[in-house]
Amino acid sequence: MNYISRLRYYFTSNPTAYKSEFVLLFCSLVWGFSFPSVKLALNYMSPNAFIFFRFFITLSIFLAVYRKRIKTFKKVEVNRGIILGCFLFVGFLTQTVGLKYTSSANSAFITGTNLILIPIVQIVIIKIKPKFENIIGIIIVMFGIYILSDVQNTQLNFGDFITMICSVAFAFHIVYLDKYSHISDTMPLIYGQYLAMTVLSFLSMLFFEHLWLGQFKFEYNNFLLFSVVFNGIFSTFIALFLAMRFQKYTTPVRAGLIYNMEQVFAVIFAFFLISEMLSKNQIIGAFIILGGLLFSEFYSEIKRRFSVRI
Repeated sequence: MNYISRLRYYFTSNPTAYKSEFVLLFCSLVWGFSFPSVKLALNYMSPNAFIFFRFFITLSIFLAVYRKRIKTFKKVEVNRGIILGCFLFVGFLTQTVGLKYTSSANSAFITGTNLILIPIVQIVIIKIKPKFENIIGIIIVMFGIYILSDVQNTQLNFGDFITMICSVAFAFHIVYLDKYSHISDTMPLIYGQYLAMTVLSFLSMLFFEHLWLGQFKFEYNNFLLFSVVFNGIFSTFIALFLAMRFQKYTTPVRAGLIYNMEQVFAVIFAFFLISEMLSKNQIIGAFIILGGLLFSEFYSEIKRRFSVRI
């Protein structure tokens, strides 16, 4: 058994919460790593077009690998995946449109507010209250995002209200993924999401971006090809696949906390890959976010060990 096989066996044979959360952290790292390439690629391709081609590659790979298994998928489970894909698409679309009218700092901060919404949606949809350490972790992480995004030095505008829809959509996606992943097989849910994202992004690219706004853009070059292929394979097919496979072994709130590490990784990789200078606020905010995540993750374990010693 080679190293990769051993690693796969370790995480899939007995997927505990900590193992699964490590996988989700890896997904956030991949998404953070992809941020600079996406940012540069949008200089050559319009946002909806990029989303479509990215998910078209992802769906094509899925169909090629699992074409025989797709025939066995239950329609009701694929439909649940399509519902998840709709939430995901609304999040992608409103975040992209919002960025036309607001700053990236405001967008990052408002998107991060899904952490506040997740416990509320969680109570309504799956009837589970978040733990004390999760709530404290949310407060710490939100403060870190506030500092990291430097939103205190910008003003709210119309784009911010559009981006709020994105925050709501991502919160519902995380909670409904938790609900559906416990009553459905993972593969149909993944297939439904890839299918929905591909179809909806194509329709949005055609009617919204091209015919209505007239802002369709496509300037082919090798970097754009690399970015689309890289994100289609690693950021979407692999990372999103893993997130949907392992999120059910943790809670929606803890998953949300881990996903917000994407912003920290994005800032770090942007510094190393495209020479974006790290500001003092970004460094402080990153450490605060990390502290909030660690508090949420290990508070119960530290409390238990401390109580045993006493």
